[in-house]
Amino acid sequence: MMSGFDLRVVDLPEEVRILLALRAQLPLDDARMAIVKAMMAPVAGPPLTDLVASDARVTVLIDDLSLPVPPPSHDPRADMLDHVLAQLQQKGIRPAQIKILVANGLSRQWRPVELADALGEQALAAHPVICHDAEDSHQLSRIGELDGTPIDVNKALMEADLVVHLNLVSMPLMAGTYPLVCGALGYKTYRGLVTPAAFAEEAPFLPGSPLVRAYQRVAEVLLSKVKVVQLSTVLNNDLWPPALAAVLQGGAPINLTRPLQMWNSLPSPVRHRAARLLRANYKPLWFGFGPPAEVEPKARAVFRRQHEVTTEGEVDVMLFGLPDVGPGSVRSAQNPVLTAELALGYVSHLFTQRPLLRKGGIIVIANPLTPAFDRTHRPHEEFYEQVLRHEREPQAIHEKFETSFAGRPEFVGGYERRFAFHGVHPLHSWYHCAPARRRASHILAAYGDPRSCARLGFSPVTSVEESLTRSRELLGKDKLDVAVLTVTPPFWVKV
Repeated sequence: MMSGFDLRVVDLPEEVRILLALRAQLPLDDARMAIVKAMMAPVAGPPLTDLVASDARVTVLIDDLSLPVPPPSHDPRADMLDHVLAQLQQKGIRPAQIKILVANGLSRQWRPVELADALGEQALAAHPVICHDAEDSHQLSRIGELDGTPIDVNKALMEADLVVHLNLVSMPLMAGTYPLVCGALGYKTYRGLVTPAAFAEEAPFLPGSPLVRAYQRVAEVLLSKVKVVQLSTVLNNDLWPPALAAVLQGGAPINLTRPLQMWNSLPSPVRHRAARLLRANYKPLWFGFGPPAEVEPKARAVFRRQHEVTTEGEVDVMLFGLPDVGPGSVRSAQNPVLTAELALGYVSHLFTQRPLLRKGGIIVIANPLTPAFDRTHRPHEEFYEQVLRHEREPQAIHEKFETSFAGRPEFVGGYERRFAFHGVHPLHSWYHCAPARRRASHILAAYGDPRSCARLGFSPVTSVEESLTRSRELLGKDKLDVAVLTVTPPFWVKV
């Protein structure tokens, strides 16, 4: 079991449910040719070259690069971008008529070297890439209101005759119109959409939730004003490169192999550096092109065939180990606020119908919760040290602190000019945790730092084995129904 960058051997009762990701499906033989075929034979509607004239202005919108985790060794969005640009050039559209926008939302903007690594140096040399800035009023266009919330979107979308959305479906809600706008809004719009009330239901990341519906309504306004087509892909779950997979799978089941023992003995900075360089072996399974509403059901069906695991009934205890790598720490570092969001905001919500954990159950995470912050996470450090010291309830945090964190000059400047996260990113991360915190009666952190646990409202335990003993005591049961999620790679559970 992974715990931060440690690998732990744990002794579990025989009756626990160990939920494993499905076997990785074979990827497409020729991904680049599959992109061409998808664009020549759309799911619905005409091909790209029939949608634009030679004088058209085109914006290529790319999903934020923070997903998937870890980043793939070759990001298919680079090939998707190459083929879209090639077809636009074939139509006679000049580079000056094309804008490329990365929809990073309130996450940090990407450095030029990171963009070149993900999307390819050749494409970026001819077409500069813009990262979205939710604070730059000159970059935003107001297109309406939604229940009193102004709808501000990146101006590059509104100034285009056609928006081509390059979409990587990393979770069910990332198919369709939700990802079209979730990374390209102004902060005032985010403030009205991402509130504690948006997380009042048990499944905030499933289609139909208040959060998803709000974003879809914004997307409907956008689609009424500009033509959008989507080029989507779904990846398999082949996480580990072959050489690393052989190391992880070797040896007796109750012992770590010699290379893994050596890994555990390396100094922490060395392991952090190695983890930042880690690239996944994910490969494309499918590409689809057409209007978002037509591409969505096909993308979601492909996603579920690879990433949905079925189990019977709810459980008393949900147990999983967490690596110190997540969407908020790609190419940077993890911190306790991001770990809490990874555990409670993401992994605890990886279900496709209803929660795996029964009401009043216990969540056990294995992670050291090291209280360390890098310079891209200054707002998270302030939130951890000053806000969580006094308040954990999302509504109170929203009312008392969000305006301050949003307007702090050093946070705004860090977000706009120094590749840091937006000031309210840690607050929104904490709102994501609310449904799991309400559902669980206790959250136990095996190997967790006691100071971090006290700040986050978790209970530290010395080991996974002790966490199960504590769970029996807390729930008053001699025998527990325990599900162990082996979340590297992540998967979704159909209960």
